[in-house]
Parts: sequence; structure tokens; C-alpha cells
Amino acid sequence: MPTPSFRLEADWNPEIASPGQLTMTLVNTGEAPVEGFALGVTSLFRIKPDSPIEGARLLEQLSNYHLLAPQEGFVLEPGGRWEIVAKQISHTLRHYTYGPKSAAVTLADGTMILPEIAPMTLKGEAGAPTIVHPGREALPQGETTISVIPFPAAVEVTGNAVPAMIGFGEGPETAYNAYEAAADLARRLFADETLFGDGLPVQCLTEARFSEGAYEIVFGQTVTLRAGDANGFQHGFITLAQMLRGAQKHPEDFIFPTSGTISDAPRFGWRGSHLDVARQVYTTDEIIAFLDTMAWNKLNRFHIHLNDDEGWRLDVPDYPELAEKAAWRGPGEILPPLLGSPFEKHGLVYRAADVTAMVDHGLSLGIQTIPEIDIPGHCYCVLKALPQLADPDETGIYRSVQYFPNNALNPALEETYTFLEAVVKTLVDLFPAKWIHIGGDEVADEAWSGSPQARSMQGPNGWQGTFELQSHFLKRIQSLLKKYGKDTGAWEEAALGGGVDPDRSYLVAWKKSESGRDLALAGYEVVLAPAEHAYFDMAQSTEWWEPGASWAGTVSVETCYAFDPAHDWPTEVQDKLIGVQSCLWSENLSNRTLFDHLTYPRLSAIAETAWSPRGAKNFARFMAIQTLMPKANLG
Repeated sequence: MPTPSFRLEADWNPEIASPGQLTMTLVNTGEAPVEGFALGVTSLFRIKPDSPIEGARLLEQLSNYHLLAPQEGFVLEPGGRWEIVAKQISHTLRHYTYGPKSAAVTLADGTMILPEIAPMTLKGEAGAPTIVHPGREALPQGETTISVIPFPAAVEVTGNAVPAMIGFGEGPETAYNAYEAAADLARRLFADETLFGDGLPVQCLTEARFSEGAYEIVFGQTVTLRAGDANGFQHGFITLAQMLRGAQKHPEDFIFPTSGTISDAPRFGWRGSHLDVARQVYTTDEIIAFLDTMAWNKLNRFHIHLNDDEGWRLDVPDYPELAEKAAWRGPGEILPPLLGSPFEKHGLVYRAADVTAMVDHGLSLGIQTIPEIDIPGHCYCVLKALPQLADPDETGIYRSVQYFPNNALNPALEETYTFLEAVVKTLVDLFPAKWIHIGGDEVADEAWSGSPQARSMQGPNGWQGTFELQSHFLKRIQSLLKKYGKDTGAWEEAALGGGVDPDRSYLVAWKKSESGRDLALAGYEVVLAPAEHAYFDMAQSTEWWEPGASWAGTVSVETCYAFDPAHDWPTEVQDKLIGVQSCLWSENLSNRTLFDHLTYPRLSAIAETAWSPRGAKNFARFMAIQTLMPKANLG
């Protein structure tokens, strides 16, 4: 008997219904009829539960996972088409990446067949995904410059003589170690090039006058690099190597100076990049490759998002159920396939050795790794793996914005804090950075309203509603972190309901740039990561075939580069801005070819904003240099 085969098509028509009409069509491309089957689909859309669906029954749903079946007695003949029409969708679909990501047809005998999945069309119009990196734009005629991203704070150089390589002349051990680190980094990033070796000798001097990470390069009879610490020397050597590559590859635009001075220091001490490793799987080697690209951009904070509703990635020895259950999705697991994961057991757990490898690699490049455990919300998989963390008498269902039911750790249960102390101990043992990020975002307004134990906390303590309970919860975890010598990071919602204590904490403002100003006025130190400029999961244009999401608008390279942090902040709170970071949420990244497309060169654009003075930025120059910057090549 021939093996059945199928193709899954989808189309979005915003002109039918509100917000639009979704049509999915399963085509029988095999040679035999099938009946008694079901279709499992993961996507970025959600058909609203209990909404009418034409042509199908909704058997199961969890967030963006749907299990659908035709009406009883339906037979899908060879060449036939089974059409599913839904008009009550969670939100407007703006790009093809909102459509089906992975799927499986389960036949009546239990056999699972994976259909071919066609990219979702718009109003039936044929097309193809646009996955194109922006090209290099030449400098205006007659201009020359140095090819450095992020561009240095002050550049006064002349002349041009391109050496074969960058060598080490004389200097302290700190400088030599930084030279070796930069050389090793360059060899990993540009395996077919030799930038460091027996070439132009760089004389190195340590001087206490330099701030952290700052450096100065003086060109003359010799090249002299001065800095006050290892990071400053490393930054200087990366600058020299970037200038060398540019002058070698585009001599019409870029020079390697023979005289003058480059004086450079970072604008912000916190120059970060966030990666969501919960919704998709990233190996330790892939993270190390990403850290390398961060280092070449002089970024120094890696914010790793270790859990979400869809997965938990850290081994906590006292709670083995997390590694055994919460880290995995697939048929028969506590989580179904989600967001493009395959219809088989799929996941990953970082053991202690994995964490040490990525943390140590980052530290060797001047990058501190800040772990995030997102609590109290975004914990659906935790509560499924550890049901003792739920109030057994809770009634009713509340749903998160991603439509996970009852997904927040309960602040009224002592077992919650026993669990979180074990998690914190693990984080303290593995991550030497002074900060631990505890999330605090997107807790549903109705969270815990059906929990008798949570309700019983409110009256005696004078707390009202979800966010005052959340404030109590987060402050208790903040006290736990202080006990272990750690400071607290959180998303901006951690200021709600009384918030976390501003002392020894920072909040990441992600909704709008203005959010950060309001947090600063409330006394918090702030890292700015506004979605409108710094969220790399946002598509780069409004075009349907451009990958990504656009709930925060679109973020072109120019929009990303134009980010001007704290430009409208009062003078008295300017010092509350400790830095800038990008965020890459991975809902769309089951297709790894999209990683580099969404990340680069926007990573370099944020890096220049975080490092360079406002007046040193120049978008035309940036576009001439950006093609020289490395990519992680995870696709």
C-alpha cells in the first residue's frame, strides 16, 4: 500500500470578517483516500476556543497548538482538499511567519505523517519569503574613514598604509592576553582570513586614567595602544582588526591610518543582547557562536531567558522533574509541539558543564551572562511538571496574553518559595554575574483570582488584586537574592502594585522608550530595550513576505539605528539609565535560516547606540561598514 502524503496550505484574508479570515487546506497528495484522521498544527496564530470553525472540529488547543479533525464520516480522496475556515483569530496576521510552522496528520491507525507545509499566503496571492541581508552601501564619493563598528568616540587620523597583520610588540601580560583573545576570536569568526600574527607591532601601555573598557590608539612611528584594563586592550585590538579588514576589502572607502589618535570609551556600561532559549532549542555551541559576534560588536551583557511557558532549560538538581518533563515538547509529553517544534520528543536541558562552558567563554571575551528565570508568570510548563506548586482548590481559568491557562506561580504557597530557593541556589552556583533577572512580565490581570489561598493573603495584609500580590512575591524573591549576594533584574512590569525595591535592582523597559523615563522617575535604574527599536523578532518591513512579527510595529535597520536613548529624560534622572540591550524572542526561529536575517546587522546598530556618543553616529557610514560584521551562521 502506498505511503500517504499531504500538503498543508494556509491563507489569510483581512478583508473577510474582523480581524480577518484564516483558511487552512489539507491536500491529499497520496494515492489512497483517508478518513478518521486528525491534523495537529503549530503556528503563531490562535483560533479562539469555542469559536465556530467551518469544516472542522477543534479537539485540543494549547496556546498556538491546535488539533483539528473533519466532521465524522469525511473522506479525503486523492487530490482532494479539506478546508478549515476560522474567523475568530487571536490577532491580525501581518506576515507569512504567523502561519503554520509544523504539522502532523495522525491517521486512524495512529500512524503520523508529516505534511509538506507551504508558507501562508495573503488573499491567495503567490509569493516567496524575503530573506535578504541589506547590501553594502558605498561611502559618498571622495570620503574615506575607518571601518569600525561601534564607531569610536573621537577619531582624528590621517594617512593610509595597510599592514598585512596586527602583531604584538611590547606590553604587560594583561595586554598580551587581550591580544591573544582578540586573535582567537578573529580566527573563529573569519576562518579563511589572518588578521593577527607577525605583522605591525602594537606597543601596549597600562594607564590608570582610563575608565572601564576605554582605550586610546596613537598612530605614528609606532602604533601605541593604551588602556586601563583587559577589556580596554581587547576593544583596542578589535578596533585595529576591524580597520585592517575594511582597508583590505574596500580600499576605496577605508583606511588604516599612519598618524593621529583614536580615543574611545563606551557610552554605557551595560551593552546587552537578550536571547530566548526557552521557546526554541539552542545548543551550547550555538550560544558560544552568538557570544563571539557580540564580542566583535563590543557588547558585554548576555541576557539568557532560560524558561517560559513553552520550556524550561536549566537543570535544577533538587527538582529533576524540570529536566525530565518541563524541558520537552512532543506527543505524549506534558507539552505538545509548539511554535514549529517537531512532532516528536524535542527539547534541551543545560547541565552544569554546559552553563560553565558558555559563561566562561563569555567572560574570556569580557561578556557577563545574566540568567533570567521568568516568574511568577510564564510558568505553565513548571506547573505541569510540579503540580504541587498549584493551589489544589483553585477554580476557574485565567489566560496569559499568549493564551496559556493558569500559568503563574502562586505567591500564597510556601512550596513556591522552597522551589525558588533551590532555583536561586543553582543560579548562584553557576552564574558569577552580580545580577539575576526574575522576569515579572505579562502576568494576567486575573491571576490567582480563583485561588482561595491567594485571596486569603490579601485582606489581612491590605493587598488589593493581582499586582500587589505580585509585588509581595517579587520583593520576597528580591530578599532571597540579596541573601545570596545578588542584585535583581526584572522587566518593567515588576514596578506594578508597589513593585520591587529600587535598591540593588534594575528594570528593563521594553514596551516603549517612554516606559524607561517613567521607571527612572520612580527611582529605578533602567536598561532600555524598547520593542519599537530593539526587538529583533519584529519584522523589518510591513511586507507580507518579510519574516517576523509586528505587534510593536516594524523595525527596519534604520529604525533600529535611529534609537536615541533617554533623549527626552529630565536631566536629574539621566544617571538612572545604565544601558541598552536588544531582545530576540524566538517564536519564529524554528526556521534557523531566520536567525541571522533577524539579528544582523541590527545587532551592530544597537551596539553602536550603546557604545558611541550620540554625535558620532552616522547611518550612511554604518551601512558602508555593516557587511564586514560577522554572523553566527546558525541556519
